[in-house]
Formats: sequence, C-alpha cells, structure tokens
Amino acid sequence: MLRSALLVASVLCAAGQYPVPPNPIFQGAPLLKKLNKSKNGILYHLEQGRTKLDVVHMWGTPRELGYAQGVLNGARVYDFIVNALDEFYSMQADAIPLGDLPAPIRDLVRRQLEHDVPMAFHTALGYVYDREYEYLAVSESRPIEEIEGLVQGVCDSGAVPNCDYNDLLRRVKHANMLPELIRMTCSMLGAWGTATPTGKLTQLRALDFGDGPFVNYSTLNVYHPDKGYPFTSVAFPGIVGVVTGFSTHLALSEKVWLTYEDPSVQPGSYDGLPVVGVIRDIIQFSKTKEDAFNFAYDRTRTWAVFMGVGDDSSQEFRAIAYRQKDLHWYGPQNISMITNFSAVQDVVFIDKHPQPSHDHVTMPSLVKQWNSNLTSDNVATNFPRVMLSGDVHVAVFDYGLRTVKVAFGWVDSAGRYGPDDKAGRACNQPFFEFSMDSLFSHPRP
Repeated sequence: MLRSALLVASVLCAAGQYPVPPNPIFQGAPLLKKLNKSKNGILYHLEQGRTKLDVVHMWGTPRELGYAQGVLNGARVYDFIVNALDEFYSMQADAIPLGDLPAPIRDLVRRQLEHDVPMAFHTALGYVYDREYEYLAVSESRPIEEIEGLVQGVCDSGAVPNCDYNDLLRRVKHANMLPELIRMTCSMLGAWGTATPTGKLTQLRALDFGDGPFVNYSTLNVYHPDKGYPFTSVAFPGIVGVVTGFSTHLALSEKVWLTYEDPSVQPGSYDGLPVVGVIRDIIQFSKTKEDAFNFAYDRTRTWAVFMGVGDDSSQEFRAIAYRQKDLHWYGPQNISMITNFSAVQDVVFIDKHPQPSHDHVTMPSLVKQWNSNLTSDNVATNFPRVMLSGDVHVAVFDYGLRTVKVAFGWVDSAGRYGPDDKAGRACNQPFFEFSMDSLFSHPRP
C-alpha cells in the first residue's frame, strides 16, 4: 500500500509530523470506505493520518449529478457552504477587490464591512453571479442546473433540519463565484520527451490559496456525465466549477496572472463565463490541448490566468495565457517570454510568484536537477515541498501510467497549517495515487 516511503516515514505520516522528505505515496483505492449510495451516486471516504478525503461518484444529467452529490453528502455540503465559508469570509475583510466593483456596489460593501463581513461578501459575490448569469445559463455543462439539483439533494438528504432551499441556493451560487472574486496563486509544470525516462507526460499542479477552511473539506468529485467525457474535479463540497481537473483525455489547472507592475492584476471584468466554468467545460468536452485552446478562444473571457493543459494524445503540455483582450499559448520554445527562465527542452513550467518570476533559483534548479528523470514520483515527492508550493492541494498527472497522485493540506482549529503554518500544507503531506481508468470505469449503482 505504501510505495515510495520508508517505514519511519509512514510512522511520521500517521502521527501527522511533517515535513517528511520525500513525501510518502499510498495507493488510494484500498483505503476507500463506502459510506453511502443513491440511484445516481456513490460516496466513499478516505482517512489516513491527517488526510481526510471524500470521493463522490456521480452519474447522469447536470441536475442528477448535482442531486447525487447533495443527497449523498448533504451534511458536509451544508457545513462547508454555510458555516465554514461564513467563518472564512469573516476573516477576509481586506480580500474583496473593491476596485473591481461598480461604485454603488462598492459603497454598499464598504458599509457592510464595518459591521457584517459575511454579508459584504455575499453582496459582492451576488453581484458577480448576476453579471455572469447569462454566460452560466448557456454553458455546455449547465452549472445552474447542477447547482439547483445539488441544493435539492441536500434538502432531501434529511441531514439538514428545516432546510431552507432558497437561502442555501443563494449561498451555493455565491460560493461558486468565489474564485472569480479572490484569485489563486499556484505552480505548474509539464514535462515529456527528453525530460522523462519514457517520453510520456508528467504534469504538476500545486494550488496555493492561503489559510482557510478549504483544505479540511477536500473532495474528489468523479463525474460520469450523460454528455461529454468522464472527468474528476479536485474540489470542495458544493463547488461545480473546476480549479484542478482531469479527464480520460487531458488535465488542466490555472493560476492567476499576476505581475510585479502596478496594478498587478491584468485588466478584466465580470462580463463572461467564470474562469472555473471555462475550465469545467474544457475538461468535460475537450479531447486535446488544441481543443482546449480553441474552446477558450471562443469564450467571452473575464480575468487573466495561466491555464496549464496536457493531453493523452500528444503526451505534451502547454501554458495558455488567458486574458480578456487576447489568448496565447506557450511551449518550451517561448515560455521564457512569460517567466524569464532559461528554456528547457520538452519542459514548460511557471512558479507560484508573479511573472516574470523574481526567483530564478528554486524551480529552475529543480528542473535542472531532475531533467531527463521527471517522473511523476520524482516530481510529486521533490518539487512541491522544496518550492513550498501547494498549500491547499497538489496533483501530479502521469499520462504514461494513467495515474494521478493527490495530496491535501489540513488546518487546525485556528485555521493555520499547524503551529508553524507549514506542517499542514499539502506540499508536506503524503500523496494518494489513483488509476484514472479505474475511477472513470467505476460501475454505476
């Protein structure tokens, strides 16, 4: 079950003592315990050391997909959406980008921040949802229908006494706009050809989002939709957009496009499909990285991010520079235009810092050290912990072996990643490896 760790590492892991170099890697499937099932879904739970993970399989139409998650995991969805997020909002008064809001909304939010921070967040998130509604309504994955089904499932689950459908629906809609309002810094890498022993693709996604409740509510939402391709979202309860995901054909993630200039965020607006909605549609309906680029090109874009996309058919990776005014993609020959790092054959990588990065040592040195041997094991157990990147979760996709390795952070009762604010970060946690094909071929209940 434990593959690339010494016995002492597993003992430390179980005791929750981190960091442990290198990170242990467990086989995930044997650790799953079935908790619940419904007509269109199955809920599993994994618990090992400090890692607690729900794995939710869902089948059907958008509304059936949402209903399955809600009815199977109603208490967890409600606790995250209502209790955990309101607590998170209360600690993030300075995080609302007031300059991106129109004057009347901005003034209202400022007044609310003085006495009720969660209310101010709901006002801002409600504005974002209303602005982007027309794009959400015609999105191929039909996220509004999935959200409505999810909320109905929570209320029908029996886990929430006196469930208020309309209030919960409002909260879930707002929660799904959070990545549009507060953006994420991350690291990404794709390596293939001469950079890996087999020539097959290794792809890294390390999600950095700071302190908050998210890590204690980690889920793998495994979708088996009626339309499109099966895919998995590394996610949180009640969230239907995708920040990290993979399908039978490709894997995709994003990081905010920041610079060291003033303003640091690229120009954008709330007139378009949310970035996490674009990623969701790409994951569900695209087969190649070229499909992904064309899909993004044809959308009305909102805020600037880098999307990292690799596919099974080409076994290669590209970084898509996605912003409101234009769209470009970058490979090994031209990624230096973004990062200012020296070019490396068959490798594309962007670190967690604003670009071009001011850290010309950490990630470039790791790439140089492991070049030609950038296996998924080596990347998972050496890159995130050395870069200290990936506090919420880390995913490493291996499209040669068709596996995914995932690690998840945890926070204590004070909302910190342990006493030193580092031990609980995902980059210092064990990885759990799953077969992509086993996830996507799971029998329907």
